[in-house]
Amino acid sequence: MATLSSMPDRPPRIGIAGAGAIGCAIAATLAHTGLPIQLLARGVTLEAIQRNGIQFTRAQDVIHVPVQASSSAQELGGQDILFLCTKAHQLAQLLPAIKPMITPQTCIIPLVNGVPWWYFQRIEGRLAGRAVNSVDPDGALLRALPSEQVLGSAVFMTVERPAPGAVVSRNPLLLILGELDHTETPRVQGIAAALNAAGLPTRVSASIRDPLWTKIIANLTSNPMSVLTGATLEALFSDPRLLPIVRRQLHEAMTLSAAYGARLEFDPTTFIAQAAAMGAVRTSMLQDSLQGLPLELAAIGDAVLELAHLQEIPMPVTEDIIALAHYRDSTTHPPHPQHGDTK
Repeated sequence: MATLSSMPDRPPRIGIAGAGAIGCAIAATLAHTGLPIQLLARGVTLEAIQRNGIQFTRAQDVIHVPVQASSSAQELGGQDILFLCTKAHQLAQLLPAIKPMITPQTCIIPLVNGVPWWYFQRIEGRLAGRAVNSVDPDGALLRALPSEQVLGSAVFMTVERPAPGAVVSRNPLLLILGELDHTETPRVQGIAAALNAAGLPTRVSASIRDPLWTKIIANLTSNPMSVLTGATLEALFSDPRLLPIVRRQLHEAMTLSAAYGARLEFDPTTFIAQAAAMGAVRTSMLQDSLQGLPLELAAIGDAVLELAHLQEIPMPVTEDIIALAHYRDSTTHPPHPQHGDTK
């Protein structure tokens, strides 16, 4: 299988499916150092990028780069590396559109929130090989995206998209990659090295589900509550009226992660302090809610409760918060929404 470092005769083909906040941030970062990027986009976002490129306001500077963008995966063609940067609930809908970008050699890197569809793939134990029904109820993702071609990821990026083709991040970016079977391979090492060289901080984990649980917990304790309260990360993790609720949910999530054998690199006090230090950042789910878009509750909330049920771990606070967020979602977005691409 191809890696970024194994093709000295030509630049690697790097595709990005989804031109929301994360997709545009990665596209701009890589394109800024000269890597050719093929971006699958649509609608007003596609028009804006084709006309003006992508503007990425980072903590240290502003970059403005042209990026090849198209609504046709056939036009973009097969990719060596393909980042999937849509919402988790949009992935199944995206499958027909991205099919021409995937060859038997393509390395697929999903950058999704919450519990990914691949969670139980390429591991051993009583749950090995099962689907995560909340995010892949009919198994479409498992059938269409071969697990041996998928790299697991944990994405630590707080990015907002104030306008199509324009993204802002005031905090450092970090991408953690790992093989689903927890082996260390030249493939993942080569891709990480190349992404680092291109200015995208990337680490390799020999146990990708460990940092993934950190991200799952971060999503779970911030996104649904932000929709219910309108609070930023700083407020959620510091306001004396909200923090006790968040803290109880955090303890539930950490208990569940331990049941799945995850080794976390934080304690609750450190986690809360670091989250509060992110500042007045709106979560991706709050951004979607404010735009009247469907919320990413299946991956961020329902799938966590599904995993809790499999281990018979009670999560009463989380259940209540997710139920309230679902109610809010059902009463605020249009009956026939047009899916947005904000990550």
